[in-house]
Amino acid sequence: MSIDAMHWVWTHSRTTGNVRLVLLAVADKAPGPDCIARMGTTEFRARLNTSKSVVVNAVDKALKTGELVIIEDARGSRAAAYQLPHAVGYTRPAPNATGPESGPLADSYRSGIRTPNSEQGSGIETPRHMPTGPESGPGGSGIETPRGPESGPLNQTTPTRSESKQAREPEPAAELPTIPAFARPLVDTLTANGVVVRWNLTTTEWFTVDALIKRSGVPALAAFAQKQAATRDVSYARYFLPGWRELPPLPEQATGPRPLRAVANGWQPYRNPDPSVYEKGF
Repeated sequence: MSIDAMHWVWTHSRTTGNVRLVLLAVADKAPGPDCIARMGTTEFRARLNTSKSVVVNAVDKALKTGELVIIEDARGSRAAAYQLPHAVGYTRPAPNATGPESGPLADSYRSGIRTPNSEQGSGIETPRHMPTGPESGPGGSGIETPRGPESGPLNQTTPTRSESKQAREPEPAAELPTIPAFARPLVDTLTANGVVVRWNLTTTEWFTVDALIKRSGVPALAAFAQKQAATRDVSYARYFLPGWRELPPLPEQATGPRPLRAVANGWQPYRNPDPSVYEKGF
């Protein structure tokens, strides 16, 4: 199935450059008809023979085209699972499937005209529709071969100046993901400590990050991410989400009435403010 998936990329994909190489790398490794392959950044770098930043940018562009999707995020030492959705069930055509079968032309395609004698021709029948034009000589069919333009050859293979210029135009720069204000302290803390990852999270994932910040706090989330990034190569922020969900919540602040303080001079009995009570006696 890898050959069929690669054939789809070569003939139907609209990607170019490193983005197409990413699709070819996944297609080459996909073992079954579902066109799914597990690959990490390290393996992409080895196959594309380029830097990590170039690989990350190429994978992001491939995901935006929809020709590549992530069906399972990376977790621990297990690489992410990628799929070529448009290549699922695709089968490459058989060789020469659209070309004519080899062999002599059928009798129905012959004109039936023979040259009178050997001096005027070879005596071979001429077909009605010759793909490459009529034979030269008096015994030909008389159909003229198409003439090319006066200014150049019939089939021009060199692209014109305008076509070459369009082919070399750079691709538009990819839009950077927008980081919400509530996540800026966490992102800045990780970046300052050397943890640089891609924050291309979905709206649902950003809501999850907001809830985790409120529950466990930025210091706890940043410490966990730094510990994970120190032991493995992490490229995407969503890799930290499963571990952040398992962090304990912040300790609850004490609430309720303030505790009573002891009187400095010890316990004092209650005294009635009315002095007449004490004059009566008991």
